[in-house]
Amino acid sequence: MKSSRKNQQARDNISCVLRPKQIADAAAYGKLPASVRYVKTGRGGGWWKASKDNEQIHLGWKTVPDELLLKPNFPKLERILKAQGGAAQDFNALRTLLDSPSKHLWMTFEHGYMWWCTVRDGAIVNPKGEGSNEGHFWLHCARPWSNKSLKGTLLAFADLPGTVTRVSGFRGTVCEPKDWQTVLRIIQGEKDPVATKAAEARKQYRDAVLATIKRLSPKDFELLVDLILVRTGWARISTLGKTREGIDIEAENLTADEIAFVQVKSSASQEVLNDYVERFKGRSDFYKRLIFAVHSPNGELRPPTDLPSVQLWTGDRVAELVVRLGLGEWVEKRIA
Repeated sequence: MKSSRKNQQARDNISCVLRPKQIADAAAYGKLPASVRYVKTGRGGGWWKASKDNEQIHLGWKTVPDELLLKPNFPKLERILKAQGGAAQDFNALRTLLDSPSKHLWMTFEHGYMWWCTVRDGAIVNPKGEGSNEGHFWLHCARPWSNKSLKGTLLAFADLPGTVTRVSGFRGTVCEPKDWQTVLRIIQGEKDPVATKAAEARKQYRDAVLATIKRLSPKDFELLVDLILVRTGWARISTLGKTREGIDIEAENLTADEIAFVQVKSSASQEVLNDYVERFKGRSDFYKRLIFAVHSPNGELRPPTDLPSVQLWTGDRVAELVVRLGLGEWVEKRIA
C-alpha cells in the first residue's frame, strides 16, 4: 500500500511539473521534431491498444526500479542492466525513452498502417504493474497517435517505400530508422523531389504524346486503340476493316466474359456519341461494353451517367494509356 501511494505521489508531482510543458506543447502543436525513433509496443503489439486508446507509448523493463524510471540516473541504470545481463541495446533504448523523448517523433506499424506521435518528457509507472495489455511504464503523447499525414493521406504499409517499412523487422524495442528523413517527409505530406521531377517529366511526355496522337491518320489511330485493347486484356474478334456495319472493333475479354463494341473517331460531337450509345443499347444482348475513343472531341463530351458500361476515351485518356503501356515509340514512328 505504501509503495502504491509513493508511486501515486510521484506521478502527481510529475503531472504538476508537466503543466507548463503541456502549455508549450499546445503552442507548438504544428511543429514536428527533427528526428525519428521507431518503437515496438509490447511483444506482438500486445500493448498497442492501450497505447493508442490512452494516447501513450507503453513499455516494459519491469526489472528496472521505478525510481530510476521517474528520476533517471543513467550510470546507475547502466550498471543495473549489465548486472541483469542486459545488452547495451537495452540501455540505449531506455536512455532514448527517458532522456528528453520529446525531441523525437515516434513511429510504429500496426494493423497495416504506419502510426506516429510525439510525447512529453517524463515516464509514468504503471501502478498495476506490467501485464499482457499494459506496460511497466509509459510516456504520454503530446500529439496522439495518427495513421495519416499532416495533409490527411492514410499511411498504409503497402503504399510506403521499402526503405521505410523495413524497420518493422527490427527485433528490439527502440531504434532510429535508417531512412528517417523519408519518414518525416511522408508524415509532413511532402513529395520526394526526385519523384516530383519524374512526374513533371512524365506529364510533359504525356502532353507530347497527345500532340502526336492527334496527328495520326484515322487508320493509325484505330490501330493504336487496337494495341491498347490487346495490352489491357482484350482480344479482337473481327478482322481489321471487316466488322459489322457501324462498328470499328469488336473485342472480347475472356476473363470478364464480355464482348465490347468499340468505336474510334478522330473527332466527334456529343450528338455522335449519343447516336452510338443508342446503337449500343439496341445490341445490349450481345455487347456488354461500349468504348468510344476520340482524340479530338468537338466540344465537351459526356457519357450517360446511368450507363457505367459506356467508356469514353478522349485524347488525354488515350495518351495516358499510351505512356503507361509503353506505346510511345510506336506512336512516334507513325508520324516520323
